[in-house]
Amino acid sequence: MGELKQDSAHVNVTLVPSGAGLEDLQGKKFPCPLCGDGLAILATKRGKPYCVCNACGIQLFVRGKPGISRLLQMVKGEILIPGKADGADYGKALFDRLQQLKSQKEELEDKLGLVFRDRDVENAIQIVDAEIETVQRELAKKARIKQREPNR
Repeated sequence: MGELKQDSAHVNVTLVPSGAGLEDLQGKKFPCPLCGDGLAILATKRGKPYCVCNACGIQLFVRGKPGISRLLQMVKGEILIPGKADGADYGKALFDRLQQLKSQKEELEDKLGLVFRDRDVENAIQIVDAEIETVQRELAKKARIKQREPNR
């Protein structure tokens, strides 16, 4: 990924040269947070990724190095798979989300410490565990619904 350049107010973070490091996003889709449709990942004139869902009337801009890095990681890891909430892609997206959460939990557990436990890390692990349970329930629910559907 390209180097980051910040102006004196530290407000405008851009990739130098414009769009550097975003090649991995070309042709990739980002799921609309409202309808789940796959949105083309575009680049602003400053080289930052963004998406537009005309059906929902939203624009989504990814700002700053951490956000852009996370988006790149998620796209490379195929964690973001657009699709309707009743399709096979949604099941795959839920499974991928579970894998991501389990990985986050492992990273947190590595930071926990054996003797002196960090209460903040323990709290973060509890939150990740709760999210894992939520996603597992959703995955199981969608699987039950699919099993009840007549074959087409």
